[in-house]
Amino acid sequence: MKRSPSNALSLLWVLLVAVPVHGDLVISMTTIGNPGNAPDYPYPDPWIPVGSVAYTYQISTYEVTVAQYTEFLNAAAASDPYGLWSENMGDGGGIGIPIITRSGSEGSYSYTTVSGHGNEPVRFVSFYDGIRLANWLANGQGGGDTETGSYILADGITLQRNPGATWVLPSEDEWYKAAYYDPVLDAYYTYPNGSDDVPAEPTDETTPREMNFGGPPFWQGDQYFTAIGETTGRGPYGVYDMGGNVEEYTDTIVLPANRITRGGGAV
Repeated sequence: MKRSPSNALSLLWVLLVAVPVHGDLVISMTTIGNPGNAPDYPYPDPWIPVGSVAYTYQISTYEVTVAQYTEFLNAAAASDPYGLWSENMGDGGGIGIPIITRSGSEGSYSYTTVSGHGNEPVRFVSFYDGIRLANWLANGQGGGDTETGSYILADGITLQRNPGATWVLPSEDEWYKAAYYDPVLDAYYTYPNGSDDVPAEPTDETTPREMNFGGPPFWQGDQYFTAIGETTGRGPYGVYDMGGNVEEYTDTIVLPANRITRGGGAV
């Protein structure tokens, strides 16, 4: 599927328990019901079940955008001791497409979304950036703590969701179900656009794409990334860009201590 430039990892959110929203950041959510669905077996060796979830949950309809992450930075990273902002955001890393600039000095940093990129998925974020954003959401945004909440960062590289967690990164099962499972047919599709057919890649720059994947020109001209919802393909529940645009983190550990990623790849 989609091959994104390296470090192009983004974020989706899962809301396990409804909580009051006290901040200005609003995230569109899609409910994933049909608890107790049967698993799929996408890995032929070994046969590992994936996609069965025993509860109803909500997942963000779109990837977290550059503008949304900028809002988080301005609320939580005036000093930025945890490196929530990356220099790659400011200079575009290896592909030269800056998305968020930083100004000011330690203790009074401020962040600005680069014009024209606000509705694209944020990238150059780490797994721990995502965990801290989840905690910030769980703690009511604003001045909310980033180190405790749905996760306790002091738990180190093997940290897990706390009992009572609210905002979290999706598990692989939660991600996989939202992407591929059809609750009407009680079956899994091959692609996360509600189809078993290989998505067609347009041969011109005006035809809307089902998913943002393939080689240059990727979308139009030299544009690598599409705005959220700009592609037409979506999973059976209605979640966009799970098969392209950028790769996405889950909080599922694969030994020794890495986290499974899903979605687009990296070149």
